[in-house]
Amino acid sequence: MSDGITPVKVTILNNDYLIGCKEDEKEELMLSVDFLNNKIAEQNSKVKNSGNENTAVLVALNIANEHLKLKKKNIISSKALDQRVTQIQAKIDAALSK
Repeated sequence: MSDGITPVKVTILNNDYLIGCKEDEKEELMLSVDFLNNKIAEQNSKVKNSGNENTAVLVALNIANEHLKLKKKNIISSKALDQRVTQIQAKIDAALSK
């Protein structure tokens, strides 16, 4: 592989995969794999014998849902922060113009 990308072996659902990864991103990749495997284990403890494909789809759906909730919360927080900064800037401008 090129551009400093090397194959990294990971195991998900008892299957091995080679993932192209930059050296400085390897730790994040391994944390992601651990996170995914933990989510799969959680799902498997809730629903027995659902099959690997069903488990993977349910886990992916749950992760997507969590991601979208956090993204929405971040957007709302960012807008509130922008409004607050604008208010503070207006107060500073008013104080400096006196």
